[in-house]
Amino acid sequence: MRQILGIASLGLLLSTSPSLWASPQPDALAERLADHSTQCASFKQSRWLADLEVRLDSRGHFRRQDNALVWQTTAPVEDRLDLSEESDDLPIDFQVLLPVFNGLLSGDWQALEHHFTIELRGELDEWRADLTPIDSALGEHLSQLVVHGGERVEQLAIAFRDGDRLELTLTPVDCEGLDEGNAAQ
Repeated sequence: MRQILGIASLGLLLSTSPSLWASPQPDALAERLADHSTQCASFKQSRWLADLEVRLDSRGHFRRQDNALVWQTTAPVEDRLDLSEESDDLPIDFQVLLPVFNGLLSGDWQALEHHFTIELRGELDEWRADLTPIDSALGEHLSQLVVHGGERVEQLAIAFRDGDRLELTLTPVDCEGLDEGNAAQ
């Protein structure tokens, strides 16, 4: 009797909806992110600086242009960074993160797989990706990235080797609104 109940329980478990135990397929997620690629977004950012034991919150917006990024902080201070892979004067954090950020937003998982082991969980509508660096240059600076999203990347948490942490929440905005200076914050 106990054996029959065990087999019945196993059958019930296996017949349960795959969404309870399946992860999104990388190709399907990559296609979804590419189809809904964010060119412009507002952001809320929280940065923990371990050396100073202080948290800095900021917000603003960004615009992606090819492999470059215009990062405009609007509060608590206004600042603009034009980030591109050709910028030699960028701080190392930005040099390391720019190709990763662009790869995440565009759904270029194949490029990311050259630099990270990627573990996907959840469903296409509500997924999570844990990225652990395998590339030594990235591994010197980053210990892990955790990304959440649905149609797009919505949240990004980065743990740096020096103990710093960065958390970003992204909300798509109309790029034309940025040109007019009316981006939602």
